[in-house]
Amino acid sequence: MLKTRLKGKSKSLFFVYGVINVLFTNIVLQCLLLIISSFYATLISQIFNFLFGFYFYGKKVFKVNALKRKQLLKYFFLNTLVWNLNWIFIEQLSSTGLSRNISALIIILPLGLISYIFQKNFVFIKKT
Repeated sequence: MLKTRLKGKSKSLFFVYGVINVLFTNIVLQCLLLIISSFYATLISQIFNFLFGFYFYGKKVFKVNALKRKQLLKYFFLNTLVWNLNWIFIEQLSSTGLSRNISALIIILPLGLISYIFQKNFVFIKKT
């Protein structure tokens, strides 16, 4: 029962910190999409996301006492994956006639789900 409550709490905390992270990351992304290519706009916004997310997701969401270099490396690889998916999907969706800004908004939820699953099961693994 306690394990179920903790699992639900990590999802809630991920959502709260995720909303904050997505909000700031997407403000950066939306502004940059107006002036530079999707590739560079997503790269810059993902760097912001990386710097903010590693600490807050590791410490506040998944309650890791001491963040380790190995976790940082795994988080870096996850962020690289998310960045690539982000700009590729923006390009693909915008090729159908959608604006790049609308395309970026559409893929927020799928990328968030991918990020949560990988962080929970690959990056910030809790040893029981």
